[in-house]
Amino acid sequence: MKSEKKLDIARSEFIKSFNSLVGILRMNGLSRKVSLGLTLMALIGGRASIRNTSITFGLNYANLLKALEDLENTWRDYLETLRKVIVGPVVVIIDDTFDHKPYSRIEGIASKHGNYFAWCSTHKRFEPGIQVLTIALYDLATGKSHLVGAFPYATRKMWESGMVSEFKTKIEMAAEIIETLKGLFPVCRVVFDSWYWSEKLVGGGVVSELKSNRRLLRVRPLEGTLGVEGHPHVGDLPPGSYLADLTLGDQVITIKLLILVYKDNRLNLYTTDLNLRDEEIERTWKIRWEIEKLHRDVKALDMQDSSFLKRQRFHGYLLLFVMVVNTVRDLISSLNLRSVEEFLRFVEIRLGGALGLMKMFKLR
Repeated sequence: MKSEKKLDIARSEFIKSFNSLVGILRMNGLSRKVSLGLTLMALIGGRASIRNTSITFGLNYANLLKALEDLENTWRDYLETLRKVIVGPVVVIIDDTFDHKPYSRIEGIASKHGNYFAWCSTHKRFEPGIQVLTIALYDLATGKSHLVGAFPYATRKMWESGMVSEFKTKIEMAAEIIETLKGLFPVCRVVFDSWYWSEKLVGGGVVSELKSNRRLLRVRPLEGTLGVEGHPHVGDLPPGSYLADLTLGDQVITIKLLILVYKDNRLNLYTTDLNLRDEEIERTWKIRWEIEKLHRDVKALDMQDSSFLKRQRFHGYLLLFVMVVNTVRDLISSLNLRSVEEFLRFVEIRLGGALGLMKMFKLR
């Protein structure tokens, strides 16, 4: 990005990409200035918060909060936009992450509006935050991953103790979203980890992992004709390929089980597609790690830096980050940058930071 000509091209690509997001928001009745403020929120330096955005762009804080509540239909509009970008069959990736909310206005253990004290496995303590279900699509034709949703959810314990008045498990949410995605995209497989074993999710084309203590009803090695006696645990089986019967809810299903050692770790992979080759099972499982890269990029854009008293606003805020992170990742590729952090430095140094963005988009 040394020459002035290359910088002009980069600036043009940047404006084009973010104007596309603004167009999606404006379809839901938002003004251009409010739409620009929201889409540029994560790039202006400092905390990626609604308060900071209102001060930087001279926007009314209450109007920005109201705008977040008006984004209910924007998710489906954005999916329609992605349909034009994705060209091949896709793998749906399901995962969840803990979104730290250091600025959360919580009282005791819950605000009853979406911000909670929850156990953080990274820091081994209770911290203000929220669990977020994340869904991504991996385009098998291009090798590109797209984050398509981030949805906050409460745990059953929170619901039963009266912390929240609404409740839907992450498995129920994931099942509903998968059905929506199957109606819009050519979904060939769905991949998730062992925590999502449920009759609501384990259908055709699933690739996932079993826990070592999972008991099997019947096991038949694919390399031979002899079965394994008794009802062994998955962890009792040596590496290899098997057909295995096990319970799923009130029924018994047959899966293809692939046990292998990868980087000194044992993987107990399975698929409901009995014809899927071992190499494809392993390849699909590796695709799951694409969503971890998306988690990293979302957090690099400071998703944790706003707190809301209304859950509906948080839904809108998360949707904005889904849209922005995909746009930023595309720009990183087209501008030959290496990371979100390098992209943010590019915005600050080469595009002039917040003042430069306001000039580029004629906000002032």
